[in-house]
Amino acid sequence: MKNIKKNHFVNLCDLIRLYKLLAIIILLITSMNIYAQSTVTGTVADDNGKPLSGVTVKIKNSSTIVASQLDGHFSITGNKGDILEFTHPDYYGHELKYVSNTNIVVQLASRYLSNNNLTLDKNLTPVKKQVNILHGEQAIPDLIQSVGFVNTNQLTTTPGSQMMNALAGRIAGLNISFSNGLPGMDNSGISYNVRGSRAQTILIDGVERGYTSIDAEQIESVTVLKDALSSVMFGMRSSNGIISITTKKGESGTPRISFSAQLGFEQPTALPKPLPAWQYATLYNEAKQNDAGLSAVVPAYTSEQIAAYQNQTDSYLYPDVDWYKMVLKDNTPVNHYNFNIQGSGRGFRYFVDLDYMKEAGIFKTVPENRYNTNSDLSRYIARTNLGVDVTKTTNFQLNLFGRSQKINQPGAGTSTVLTSLLNTPQNAYPVFNPDGSLGGNDRYQQHINIWGQSVSRGYIFQDMRDLAIDLTVIHNLDFLAKGLYAKIQGSYNNTTYYTTTRQKNFAVYQYNGTQYTQYGTDTEQTTTGAANDRYRVTYIKGEIGYRQVFGKHSINALLLADRQSKLLFSSGYLPENYSTIATRIDYSFADRYSVEFAGSRGGHNWYAPAKRWANYGAFGLSWNIHNEKFMQDLSFVNILKPRFTYGLTGRANVDYYTWMQTYTLDNMHGNYSRSYWWGNGGSLQRGSSENALTNPNLEPEKAKKTDIGIDMNLADNRLIVIYDYFYNKYYDIVATPNYTSPILGTAYPAINYQKFDYYGNEITVTWQDKIKNFNYFISGNLSLIQSKVVYNQELAKDYEYQSGIGKPVGIRFGYIVTGLFKSYEEINDEKNAILSSVSRASLRPGDIRYEDRNNDGIINANDQGVIGSEKPNMYYGINLGFNYKGLDFSILLQGTINRTVYLNGDFMNGFGNGGMNNAYEYNMGRFTHETAETAKQPRLWIGSNTNNTQTSTFWQKDADFIRLKNMEIGYTFPTIITRKIGIPSVKLFVNGLNILTSSELFNVRKDLDPEAWGASYPIMKTFNFGISVKL
Repeated sequence: MKNIKKNHFVNLCDLIRLYKLLAIIILLITSMNIYAQSTVTGTVADDNGKPLSGVTVKIKNSSTIVASQLDGHFSITGNKGDILEFTHPDYYGHELKYVSNTNIVVQLASRYLSNNNLTLDKNLTPVKKQVNILHGEQAIPDLIQSVGFVNTNQLTTTPGSQMMNALAGRIAGLNISFSNGLPGMDNSGISYNVRGSRAQTILIDGVERGYTSIDAEQIESVTVLKDALSSVMFGMRSSNGIISITTKKGESGTPRISFSAQLGFEQPTALPKPLPAWQYATLYNEAKQNDAGLSAVVPAYTSEQIAAYQNQTDSYLYPDVDWYKMVLKDNTPVNHYNFNIQGSGRGFRYFVDLDYMKEAGIFKTVPENRYNTNSDLSRYIARTNLGVDVTKTTNFQLNLFGRSQKINQPGAGTSTVLTSLLNTPQNAYPVFNPDGSLGGNDRYQQHINIWGQSVSRGYIFQDMRDLAIDLTVIHNLDFLAKGLYAKIQGSYNNTTYYTTTRQKNFAVYQYNGTQYTQYGTDTEQTTTGAANDRYRVTYIKGEIGYRQVFGKHSINALLLADRQSKLLFSSGYLPENYSTIATRIDYSFADRYSVEFAGSRGGHNWYAPAKRWANYGAFGLSWNIHNEKFMQDLSFVNILKPRFTYGLTGRANVDYYTWMQTYTLDNMHGNYSRSYWWGNGGSLQRGSSENALTNPNLEPEKAKKTDIGIDMNLADNRLIVIYDYFYNKYYDIVATPNYTSPILGTAYPAINYQKFDYYGNEITVTWQDKIKNFNYFISGNLSLIQSKVVYNQELAKDYEYQSGIGKPVGIRFGYIVTGLFKSYEEINDEKNAILSSVSRASLRPGDIRYEDRNNDGIINANDQGVIGSEKPNMYYGINLGFNYKGLDFSILLQGTINRTVYLNGDFMNGFGNGGMNNAYEYNMGRFTHETAETAKQPRLWIGSNTNNTQTSTFWQKDADFIRLKNMEIGYTFPTIITRKIGIPSVKLFVNGLNILTSSELFNVRKDLDPEAWGASYPIMKTFNFGISVKL
């Protein structure tokens, strides 16, 4: 027993000694670790070398976080070899390896100047800015692809519900125009294309979306993919002009809260100016006499009636209603609020954004209605982007997006009210009669009263709901090969448009001074509703990538497969599926020579089985000449990089299973045109007939695209020049031949036969500099885009001017105008050819004369030729601004050159629709005997006029314009003041949209906007007052 106890005692002592030894070892290790740690100090600066406060500095893969101070200084405890992460919401993030005890100086690239690649101060650490491309991102100095991009700060200065307003004029090669300003209508009235591309696609976080009203505060950057190399991985949509939007993701650091509020108003840039009643009546009499020629006619309005209109002796019998002033507001309010928060926790990052916008329409309302009859927009948007590090090698990104908006309009419909405003003369009828009833008469019956259309026909509203879910999982495969990773992405998008119509009719009454005559009846309000558009889009992608640097060699490889399926519920169609297998590999040597190849095999299920798949490919080369040894002495050259890309892209342009022949059966309910009798005294059998011919050989359209460009940064990166020349050959374009064959007996099916070329030049020049605390920039972009019809299967023409071959795409055909007939002598002179469809007896002085182009003595179709093009071939943008001690200012000008528009219809001629339509101030410049030598407008007429309404150069007007698209001026209070109240940043600002416009069209009519006219909802100019707070 004693021995046993002794052994136990010995073992216990040994155990105590062991614990002491372990404690000493742990203490030594801890001491060594503490000794190995040191304090890392440094300074963070912005693009211009100015100290930057509020930058989060974090030791990667740890919880150690600090923030830079007012002087940009930071101090953090770490070990040599640690990776320092620098993040700020307004600047691109940067990582830096800590290798020495020397003071670190880091420069962060601003998100504001899109072309600012490197620092202006050579003493600061250069940072390569990254740009988002299709299926990834790339450093700008290494970029071979031709892309254009802008960042969030350039977009948030532009007010409005449409993100496209913020993009117009900012990117070379992207042409955006607006034909109306109706609040909240996605893609309605917006036309945009990239280098003349035949179709457009919008991507949000890599997934195609069907809307553009995403809020700018959610956007990290917008990239426009211009050449084959940038888009070829998109398969059967790679010929499209692609706008790729990347949303903000959470960044490492403490929570950052931002709130902005904008209150403002909108007003039309232009509205038509009808003539007052007395001038309308005077010109109506003149038009009536013009139509009668030399024969005297009884005037439609006596001099007494005209005087009554002018003096307004009786506004009920002789009304003079300014309908635009009566129905429309002078201005209308707009409100916009945004709240977002971003930051990180242990192993996760988040960005949450909430947005609300209220944009009131221009129609007046009445308090008696318990419902809204204005054309309003109410929009709510919510986004949550969450990134989680599941393990050290696996992370996922979950993006949630929701949008709910309600668009309201008068019960008659916005377009109906605006059409009535355009066409109704001011003397047509009074708004109200003496007894308060709505005015009207036998010519303007039922619910035609414009005020009634606006406030007394109920209302229509459309609810739109949008839900999008994106999930991306990335797994690091370094255990197999360093730089290897795998990615899986899935997306679901459901969009529904539900329209409810609550409508009623009203009666109008004609008052003759003693009694009333009723036209139409009042009815109770009825309610109808339907989901007029609903679709679901699913997307899935699998990707394997590899990125590695071996000494002077850098390689980046990517292989992926994806599939998008869109189901349109209202069509009854099977889903439309796009499938793609794609790859990309780029290689660079010594940061000097780079080569990139990309290819895809794209599929579309609506083609015939043998035509559903096609192969596409592109390659590019670039040379960073500035990194060559022989360039080292040229200190003023910071970047000099020529680049070249070439590739084959494609586009699916096919309707629903058009390769399958279809037939129509008799419905046997009154339509027996296809049925037949069978046998003696037999019964009527149900028959069928062949529908339009199909083409099982239809295949995707193709485009061969070439781009030659050069990037230059000079004078310590103060001068930046980006130039591109491109030539895109589109062929196998789908169209239906414009001729028929009596042998075939029906129209030809759609086939691949057209060939179009688009080519041109783009240049962006930016100068940015600072003078002490005054930082400024000016940037301009110019795009010259031309097009040519190469082949169109047109029939042989008798005259060259009739052919569209070699002419621009989208040309207008018509007559060339030589002037106006000034007298009956000119009209009756047989030497002067006239239209074959009119007689000389029907012509009057002031009618339009046309050129007899083939000199055969008559004007007919053989004299029609190319007279113009629908698209401008040159457009530009000028952006400039400055900041000085908290004061900032920016301005954007947008314009076009060589742009023409075709202005025709009753709103130009006057007195259309049998004399019921309006006349305008423009018509005061008409031809008369007194103005025969100087008149630039034809004579007046009532109703129709075959001679004067032919498609011709007369109604084609120059419409170049320059628009002050956007301006913002703001003041950020000094931090030393705002921090006293616990707020790091407070900014007050004023901004505007479509502020001023100058156009050649104003030489014709000053009451038209150069982009929208007639019965379109007017383009709106917007002025906002706002505050932005950042915590």
